[in-house]
Amino acid sequence: MTTGLRLFISSGAFSIAIAVSYWLVAHEVVGTFLLGFMALALSFVAGYMIVAEREADLVGDRGDAQRADAAGEVVGSFSVHSPLPVWAALALTGIVLGLVVSPVLAGLGLVAALAVGALFIVQSR
Repeated sequence: MTTGLRLFISSGAFSIAIAVSYWLVAHEVVGTFLLGFMALALSFVAGYMIVAEREADLVGDRGDAQRADAAGEVVGSFSVHSPLPVWAALALTGIVLGLVVSPVLAGLGLVAALAVGALFIVQSR
C-alpha cells in the first residue's frame, strides 16, 4: 500500500501546487476550481487508503517481488450487481448541473454523493 499511497499523496500535493500557480498566473476561477477538485479527489483516495486499507499487503510494496508473485492477488471485493455506480453518476451529474443551473441542486448532489460514497464503503466490507 505504501507505493500507491505515496503516489496519491504526491499527486495531490502536485495538484495543489498547480492550482495555486494557475490562480496566481491566470486568475481564472473555473480552472482553479477544477484543479483544486482534482487535488481534493486525490487526497480523498489517499485518506481512504490510510483509513480503510491500512493492513493491505500488496506485492508491489515488496522490493524483492517478481511479476509472477502478483498472479491471482486479491485486491478487493467488487459487487457486480450493485446499483451504486448509477446512483454515483446521478449524484455527480446533480453536482455539475447544479454548478451551472442552481446552487441548491449542487448542494443536493453533494449530499447524495457523500451518501453514495458512504454506501460504497459499507458495501465494500
